[in-house]
Amino acid sequence: MSEPRRIYYTPRGRAQIPPPPALPLSEAIDGFTLACQARKLSPHTLADYGRTLRRFLAHVGDMPIGDITIAQVSAFLAAQPFSEKTVKNYHIGLAALWTWAIRQGHITRHIIRLIDKPRPQKTVIEPLSQVEVKRILDAAQAGRNAARNRSIILLLLDTGLRASELINITLADIDFARRLIKVLGKGNKERLLPFSKRTGQAIFGYMYPLDGLTRLYPMNRESLAHLTARLGQAAGIRGGVHPHRFRHTFAVTYLRNGGDPYTLQEILGHSTFEMVRHYLALAQIDLETAHNRASPVENWQL
Repeated sequence: MSEPRRIYYTPRGRAQIPPPPALPLSEAIDGFTLACQARKLSPHTLADYGRTLRRFLAHVGDMPIGDITIAQVSAFLAAQPFSEKTVKNYHIGLAALWTWAIRQGHITRHIIRLIDKPRPQKTVIEPLSQVEVKRILDAAQAGRNAARNRSIILLLLDTGLRASELINITLADIDFARRLIKVLGKGNKERLLPFSKRTGQAIFGYMYPLDGLTRLYPMNRESLAHLTARLGQAAGIRGGVHPHRFRHTFAVTYLRNGGDPYTLQEILGHSTFEMVRHYLALAQIDLETAHNRASPVENWQL
């Protein structure tokens, strides 16, 4: 916490409040990081903030945070050779630091709010087909760690889990009797996700012979992404295969099969309905395409 502001008096009795001491950026980052840890933010969020702020410190140097200008922040964002989505995450991390610094009384102006966020390009959602999923499962069975790999694919496809959620599941989070998994999502929000009997059998078959497991899948996001990409390549899937593509596939298939969109929002852990709208639109397009293909009026040219 910052020290309380002291009030001094001149001989004429007028109060003077000295300006807050200049806080170096490195110390601001340390204080902000401690505050984030105290708030129990997820390891993924802490890592993202840390990566952003280390890059920013290297870019502008260890100057007082209150002396940093809009031009310097804009130049930093413009210099990043990454996607719009990544640069937007950098903007979010800097905004969080400035919000903390204002609340602590270290600065008086939130310059990050005066800088427009980059607008990420909307990517096309390409769910996997049933045939493609079966080919991926065949590829998983053919390699090493077949039981583990099959259970990962089925669990991603059956629940719509994020990659960060999947790799942080512990054995204590799994309730086989009720077929539920407790996951910790964005914003430290817990939710319970159901899984099917087949997925439960695959998970149990993978973990039963192993001793000393604490986390269900002792791997990180990079190794998980490498695994799904390798299986996708072995299966000959176009467009690449990554964990989030299984999430898309789950969501669209859930809606195609009559699932309720508001329940889907809860399952996916979305704080807003916006992403579900994209899935709804895609599911509706698929229904219209299927109808045109199967319509007796069209096919019989009546």
